[in-house]
Amino acid sequence: MTFFTQKLRNSILIAIIASSLTACAGNTTARITQNTLITAGPRIELEMIPGPFYEYEMHTLFSKYTVRPQIAVWLETLDGRYIGTIYATEASVTGKFKMAPKKGRPEALPVWSGRKTKNIDAVSAPTAAGKKLIYGSAAVSGLQPGRYAIMLETNRSYDWNKTYTKKNSGVNGQPSIVYRAELDIGSGSRTTAFEPIGTGSVDGSDARIQLGLQGIDTALQLFSSLQVTYRD
Repeated sequence: MTFFTQKLRNSILIAIIASSLTACAGNTTARITQNTLITAGPRIELEMIPGPFYEYEMHTLFSKYTVRPQIAVWLETLDGRYIGTIYATEASVTGKFKMAPKKGRPEALPVWSGRKTKNIDAVSAPTAAGKKLIYGSAAVSGLQPGRYAIMLETNRSYDWNKTYTKKNSGVNGQPSIVYRAELDIGSGSRTTAFEPIGTGSVDGSDARIQLGLQGIDTALQLFSSLQVTYRD
């Protein structure tokens, strides 16, 4: 058993409640309650298990710190119409990144950033350290029964490789990875896995999904498992 696997097994399960999409439509960011999982009523649950490249120890001349992925998960119609955000990491909502320029890091989650409404409509929490992550969300409240797309975008800084080097991709390294899962909502509980479909813009200049994964390697191993469940 690897140290990382043991670390995951011994870690405390984190569960976070997200508010409904109607609540998210306001101008304020809802705070989430940790260590509490929604256990009744229709809900979406996200299970994200960190992989071998989830964390990166960044060393500078004066300090060192641990870098973990930024994540955003949102709901769309099957034809790509944005409905609302289920979850986003705190820095991606506030724009307060460590060691970032004044403009922030538009390249971190460019697809989600471009599709969400101008008002901050995401509930957020800091990225957890080396744990199995489960987020229970009441975001399905008020939705018509049917099949929906659940989108997930994630990115970790300093994730360089032979294709995406310090010279051609800056702090970002490999671009954000966009995952998609289709889920029937309102017709019984079911679980499906997220599948990677493409990448975001490496410099954050647009919100388009670049289909395909050419030149991507460790960025696909930030998580060892990504699943979404609808429970009624």
